[in-house]
Amino acid sequence: MALEIWYDQEPDDDFHEGDPAIVVNTAEELETFIDRVVAAGRGAVAPPMIEVSIAGQQDSPVMHVGLGQERGFIAYLAPDGGWTAGDASRQDFVLYDYMGSVQEVPASAEVPTSVVRKGLREFLETGRRPEVVG
Repeated sequence: MALEIWYDQEPDDDFHEGDPAIVVNTAEELETFIDRVVAAGRGAVAPPMIEVSIAGQQDSPVMHVGLGQERGFIAYLAPDGGWTAGDASRQDFVLYDYMGSVQEVPASAEVPTSVVRKGLREFLETGRRPEVVG
């Protein structure tokens, strides 16, 4: 299975000429991409957010994913959707940057970035809602 990722699109993506979406096919490519996004967000006011779906599937579930230095989130957008569950007592919002557009995300959805990585790897392997999403 391959993932289609929308992040900082240029005329060419990182792995495939002419396709504006970034496509990752392996867990190694995914980890390299995550490392790149986390590093690019270092020092930013709002950490980066990406959109992820299954490459080549029109009816694919979609995930919005925040990738901060220490914390992030997954929002799984499908009929069986949900969010990662962090500190439920947090009632405020945090900001994430999706391709230059600031997005408010419930702070209660933030979890350690390691949990977000785990969820992304699971989505790559199964194409289904990651267990880290409540």
